[in-house]
Amino acid sequence: MICTRMRRCARVSALLSVVGLLASCAGVPTGGRVSTGRSAARAEPFDDPYVRLVPVRPGRDWQPSEIVNGFLSASASFDDRHGIAREYLLPDAQWRPDPWPSVTVYESGSLEVMLFRTEDRQARVQVTGSQLGIIRPDGQYEAEPRAVNETFHLARNAQNQWRISQLPDSLASGLLLSRRDVERAFRTMNLYFFAPDDRVLVPNAIFLPLVNRQDLPSQLVHALLSGPTVWLRDAVHNSFPPGTKLLGDGVQITEGVATVNLSREADRGNVAGMSAQLMWTLRQLAEVKLMKLQIDGETRSPGDDVGPTQSPGDWQVNNPDGVTGSAAQQAYLQSAGGRLDQLYADGKSQVGTLENGPLLDPSISLDRRVVAGLNQERDEVLTGDLVTGGGPTRLRTALSASHRGGTFTTPSWDRNGTMWTVESTRDRSWLWIKTSGKPAVRVADAYWGLSAYRVRELRIALDGVRAAAIVVDSGRHAQIRIGRIVRNGAVITAGEFLPISSELVDVAHLAWQDADELAVLGRLQRITAQMLPYWVPVSGGKIGGIGFGAQGEIGSISAAPNSPVLVSAKVPGKDSKKDQVCRLSDQQDRLSEWDCFVEGYNPFYPG
Repeated sequence: MICTRMRRCARVSALLSVVGLLASCAGVPTGGRVSTGRSAARAEPFDDPYVRLVPVRPGRDWQPSEIVNGFLSASASFDDRHGIAREYLLPDAQWRPDPWPSVTVYESGSLEVMLFRTEDRQARVQVTGSQLGIIRPDGQYEAEPRAVNETFHLARNAQNQWRISQLPDSLASGLLLSRRDVERAFRTMNLYFFAPDDRVLVPNAIFLPLVNRQDLPSQLVHALLSGPTVWLRDAVHNSFPPGTKLLGDGVQITEGVATVNLSREADRGNVAGMSAQLMWTLRQLAEVKLMKLQIDGETRSPGDDVGPTQSPGDWQVNNPDGVTGSAAQQAYLQSAGGRLDQLYADGKSQVGTLENGPLLDPSISLDRRVVAGLNQERDEVLTGDLVTGGGPTRLRTALSASHRGGTFTTPSWDRNGTMWTVESTRDRSWLWIKTSGKPAVRVADAYWGLSAYRVRELRIALDGVRAAAIVVDSGRHAQIRIGRIVRNGAVITAGEFLPISSELVDVAHLAWQDADELAVLGRLQRITAQMLPYWVPVSGGKIGGIGFGAQGEIGSISAAPNSPVLVSAKVPGKDSKKDQVCRLSDQQDRLSEWDCFVEGYNPFYPG
């Protein structure tokens, strides 16, 4: 066998030329790299500079391995429906990647393309590498690290030139792209759909193929009208009636006003709901400041409170981060003896006393009325009505482990006041839910998607539809998974937990930073042995480091929308290590130094 990986640099590197455009990289897990973005406020990632790949046609005398290399490079370009890439195929080769391909994403630089065998006018080329994950045809990403091993069949055409006669089955309607190719050819965007109560919007992150930046607003609306991804479909509501289409030449933007003209089917929909979904989806683009909704050319107003020209502020009530999404959250911490305190910018103040405390891993409901936590053995969940002003809070047992050796995760609260916790043994878990004034109820195994795993942590998003979990697999590796919660009357299903990051090899704690990102305490593959803080996009995008210069061992992490990320650290003192709460010294700079400003441990936000 002949390996031609190096020859690609000499002959196939000319396949691509670089053209500067206005948009940015879709974030695909890197397998180890930490991004170095500086600003804590996310800029519009679709308007940063990026490079566009312009493929080159196959050479006259290219050998089989070079043809395969050329095809893989050219397939990263969506121009003319992969027109250049199709020139690497024989006319009868079956390939249908448009308009929504499935994509196997491999680690850049890991691919080996080798000539396996040549007989007469036939050849086989083997492609191997390291897969990071997959992008499904609906744009949903799932981390799935494994080996790539594919075989391409080639034959000579009438001009005696090598061409691909048969693609691997996995690529019959898909693509095999490097991480860098995905970053150039796709954009990570949110589509917005309603939670079951039709009050809060839920982001549905997708990887969107980008052919032309000017077409991106129309692409977004087309994707929105197609509905949520299969993963989220059963958990959300869509205001657009089936069959609704975007009319005319797509979304028209004039002086910052985006006009969206929908087909007559939209007459059956709720104008306010459709407007909210459109505004939240289009506001991701810097050029969209306002929006007008039309149905068959007639401008529609959502109601008395919102005029025909709508602004993002008109739909702030549907914020995925809840009604408090635009304000900083109150933080809490534990002090010596397990005392519960409120955390302020310049110190702390005692909330009250826990009459039969202390609690391990305490949490507080979003309305700040109930405190919950674990006993010392972690086999009981304790709750109590939170009494402020120094009064005592009487804790009572709300739940005891039902299996030998079972321990509970830190309680998590949804916006309806329901408490969630997971009981786990070494290789099994059970989901428990407790609503106010009622006993805790165990969710049947058939409705709990992680029953075959140990769960280290479970956190419910503020939208009440998504959940983030730390799952321990059979190899005792802890990874992050995102699941969705489906409510069908009194029946609740928490399932379809998808892994979103392949580069963190171990995870200790996580919290929802906002609707799009998690703050995570974990360990990077091949880079660190120490648990460090990272932000992790729930879309499956690139992770990034949070802060530097922590002087001690970090033990926990917490976050909330528009609020500082908080960590607890054991900081060396004169005689022993002190538990201190730390935050970033510059809240606008995610890589600023940690400022350990108050004694205490286990800081947390409500929820």
